[in-house]
Amino acid sequence: IPRILGMLKTTPEQSGGSLPPDYNKAVMRVKRRFAEEVKHRQAEREHTLSLTQGQRYVLRELRELFRYATDDEEKAQINLLEKAFRGPITTAINRELNFLRKNAVKERALLKSLGQVYFQHNMQDWADNQRRRSGDDDLPRLICSEGLI
Repeated sequence: IPRILGMLKTTPEQSGGSLPPDYNKAVMRVKRRFAEEVKHRQAEREHTLSLTQGQRYVLRELRELFRYATDDEEKAQINLLEKAFRGPITTAINRELNFLRKNAVKERALLKSLGQVYFQHNMQDWADNQRRRSGDDDLPRLICSEGLI
């Protein structure tokens, strides 16, 4: 990135040209299309991963909890747990989620139990590994645009 941006820079002696009419509109239109394509690719990746019954139960309950949560810290905890339990899980974790589902554990008790599972299985260390394995770094990102006049 620094090399590319270095090639694009100009010196104070160089005069800048004026942008074509509606240049910014065109760039924003392309950026929106690009963002839609990225979102579509992310959705495809997420839907290829099939969730277990325990995961679906936990995610559904966490969404409900999030809807009624008022504390920002609690919302952050719910988001963290949702990300962790949305990804691939071990058989042991799946058994624990099924236990919670079968016993209809809900609300604060569910949040507490999921926190225990999260730390008991060191899921906090999984986030970086999952990102590397899932190829999030492979998703295209818009860094800059250039108009040739």
